[in-house]
Order: sequence, then structure tokens, then C-alpha cells
Amino acid sequence: MALVSEFLSQLTLSYGGEKEPKCPTVLPVNDFNPGMDAARIETAIKTKGVDEQTIIDILTRRSFSQRTEIAFEFEKRAKKDLVSALKGALSGPLESLVLGLMKSTAQFDASELKASMKGLGTDEETLIEIVCSRNNEELMEIKRVYKEMFKKDLEKDVAGDTSGDVAKLLLALVQCKRDVPSNVVDYEKIDNDARALYDAGVKRKGTDVTTWISIFSERSVPHLQKVFERYKRYTPYDMKESIRKEVKGDLERSFLTLGTCPSSVTH
Repeated sequence: MALVSEFLSQLTLSYGGEKEPKCPTVLPVNDFNPGMDAARIETAIKTKGVDEQTIIDILTRRSFSQRTEIAFEFEKRAKKDLVSALKGALSGPLESLVLGLMKSTAQFDASELKASMKGLGTDEETLIEIVCSRNNEELMEIKRVYKEMFKKDLEKDVAGDTSGDVAKLLLALVQCKRDVPSNVVDYEKIDNDARALYDAGVKRKGTDVTTWISIFSERSVPHLQKVFERYKRYTPYDMKESIRKEVKGDLERSFLTLGTCPSSVTH
């Protein structure tokens, strides 16, 4: 575990300054030599007992595009895929971390989604966390990569592994129907949505979940944030309190994630 802790401590993260992933990523190194890095990793893998420290030192200090170049150079040298070589050389948490670092954001999300729906039972927490916190652009890329990696449609897998209102909400999100953020603030629509959420929830006995799903899954995040502010004009509860009062379990977790996640605000 000491090596894993060191691995994480060495990650130098950036938050969207580059043209690459829009989530935190490792900063690119300036004096980059992919051939030399590939040679050092090959030697580290072949070393008796595996030189894990060298692998950590290199991969935690390269951006995703640089790691892709290293993988290309490694395959040219070793006639073997770098990911396969790392799988054979490493184990445990360190293996998981290194292999995760070799994936793009979309590849990592697609892998996590597949794992959450694999076998008996579903890891709803992971499924909800990813689907409810990604914007349209990110979800479309995840769907493309998921199809490429697993030869299956993400929508069909989600439909097959979930049920009820949670399935309706997750499928609506995966279908990428969310409005594109606009610089024009539609105050009438904001007020109508806030009133609709109130009428469908706190105001009545039993929750009109269909209305909530429609608004939560189809409105842009900036619009929703204004709706939640306006919502306070109709009820003494804020949106989080209302969600907790109206729904439970996975549906509650889904709405809370959608109501609090800021990841899509600028996209």
C-alpha cells in the first residue's frame, strides 16, 4: 500500500487547461521522449521483482496523450502491448491504478459502467455516480467507447440491469436529451419548472416522479441551478430536502447527484 500512496501523491493534476480530457488529468511533461520512457519501462518490467518505482515515476508524470505515445513506442520495441505487459508485471491496487491511468476518461468510465453491471446484481452506486454526473458530450463519448470496447449498447445494458423509475431516469440521461446551456436566461421557464417540481412533489400526496425525471434529465445544469433557487419561493424546503422527503433509495441518490453535481456547468 505504500507504493500506491506514493503513486497517488505524485500525480500532478490539471483541471481543464489543456485540450485533452475535461476532467482532472496529469500535466504533460515538457522534455518528453516517448522512446526513452518506453525503454525505461521495458527494463523496469524485466527487472527481477519488477522495478515498480520507475513505472510509477514515469506514468504519474505524463499526460494521457503522452502515455499513449509511450505505449506506441513500447509496442514497437517489445512487440507486446504495454497494457498487457503491465498486467503481467503488477498486481493488486497498484495494478488497478496503473491500468486506470492508461485509459482515457471515457474508456475508464465505460469500463467502470461495464463492471457495475457485470454478473449477478448491479453496483447501482457506481452506475448512478457516472451517469448522473456526466454531461451530454461526455455521455455520447462514453456510449461510443462502450460500444467499441464491449460490442454492446450502453442503453440496452442499463435497461437490462435496472428497473422502475431509476431505469427511466438513467435511460433518459444516457439518451442525451439534456438541453445545451445557453447564455440567454429564460426566467419564465425557470419559474415554470420550479413550480412544476413543487406541484409534483411537496404540494401533493405522493410524488409525480415522471415530472421530476423529465425536468432533471432534460434541463441544462445552469438552468437547473436557477430552478432550484427559484424553488425556494414555493416551499420552505430546499431541493435536497425535498428530494429526501419525496423519494428513497437509488432514486433519491440519483436525484441528489443530479442536483448537486457541478461537472456539466461549463460544457
